Amino acid sequence: GDGANAGNGSNARGSAPETSEVDTETETENENEAGYLADDNPPRPGKIAATDNFKNLQTSSKWFPNAYKPPEQTESPEEEARRKRSEFWTRTRLTFAMFLSFLTVIACGHVYVMLLVIFIKVGMFKEILGLKRDREKDKRIPMFRLLNWLFFFICIYFVYGKILTKHIQVVHLEIPIVGWVTAHHSFKSFMAWCVGFCSFILLLEKGTYRYQFTQFGWTHVTLLMIVVAASAMINNMYDGMVWFFVPVCLVIWNDVYAYVFGRFWGRTPLIKLSPKKTWEGFLGAFVTTVIFGLWCGYLMGQFDYMVCSQEELTLEFFPNLTCERDPNFVPSVPVHIPQWLQSLSALPGIPAARLSRTVYLMPFMWDCMYLSVFASLVAPFGGFFASGFKRAFKIKDFGDLIPGHGGITDRMDCQIIMSVFVAVYRTTFFLHAKGATVAHILSQVDTLTLSDKRELLNRLKAAVV
Repeated sequence: GDGANAGNGSNARGSAPETSEVDTETETENENEAGYLADDNPPRPGKIAATDNFKNLQTSSKWFPNAYKPPEQTESPEEEARRKRSEFWTRTRLTFAMFLSFLTVIACGHVYVMLLVIFIKVGMFKEILGLKRDREKDKRIPMFRLLNWLFFFICIYFVYGKILTKHIQVVHLEIPIVGWVTAHHSFKSFMAWCVGFCSFILLLEKGTYRYQFTQFGWTHVTLLMIVVAASAMINNMYDGMVWFFVPVCLVIWNDVYAYVFGRFWGRTPLIKLSPKKTWEGFLGAFVTTVIFGLWCGYLMGQFDYMVCSQEELTLEFFPNLTCERDPNFVPSVPVHIPQWLQSLSALPGIPAARLSRTVYLMPFMWDCMYLSVFASLVAPFGGFFASGFKRAFKIKDFGDLIPGHGGITDRMDCQIIMSVFVAVYRTTFFLHAKGATVAHILSQVDTLTLSDKRELLNRLKAAVV
């Protein structure tokens, strides 16, 4: 009876191609108990040789996900302590190496920081896109994976090109491609997206409709999360490197000290999504981040390179920026020093001039305090969101590019929400109506005809005289 049923099942499967002409062109929405769609081809039952490698079978076939279960290995307390100690030092060394590399790029100039941000977004896009990737179905759809990257670079061109168009025009680069890129930027971006959209429709394959449309939506949601939102970093940077550097440092500091306090003093769990997060680490990082934020804001406010906006696009390494300082970066807020603190001036090695009765601080330090509070209390929820995201896909990390840290997305989960907050805060409470700048006027002058430029020059001479 079983053999007959198996034979009938084989005949039913064998006759499927004969009835394919009357099949509808839509993919069934129901999934059977085995977890595969109706358009997939389930494996036929057959004998498995004793010499088959079940471990390879598990990694290569989705039909036998539990065919091989490696034996559970328990490690001794000494081995566990050795492993954790090794992970701690690996994580520490990589943290210092990444931060020193970050400082080097910051010193090189705004363009190179922008290239670093784009590189990070490429890595994040690749990691998140890979979560929903089905390699077997990708092989059935030629050029489909390339199409996702086309949408990515179109988004990069539109978002970052919009920010940098005025800066490119100011440089007066006599390169034909620069003029072509900046001219009619929005129209070209939309038409390029239309090319990608039409290509997506033409690449639709029967039997993979659901997968392709899921990938289309997944790609655009990912772009909205990491490219459009993170473009706030570039906007912040060109209005003053301090608006980019300080928030990034605050998130890094908070993450490091949440790990340190949680590792040595953590006892009370903070959130179920991240069992290793503790209240002790959360509160300890909050206090130290606020203190660090005030110190970092005071220190960075001493350098013109950090507080001056970059109004021109330059490829020069280590540019020397000078400007008339915004009132927010001029020491003008009086702070009275208590008597007991003034008495410290009697101690050896402490100059009395630094402990006078009244010191003047920059208003920007108040902004740094607010940024520190947000980086400590709200930005970590970006990490909790990523933790829930990883649990939903049953993965430990988004990638393994950075030993001890995971993937790029694992390091940038809090930075995205932080950069958006800085952009909103800066435009709402900090930036004042500045009117037209020299860079903006020059970008408009480039669009004038020769006769109009001569007329403008004559009027400027008359106005100056």
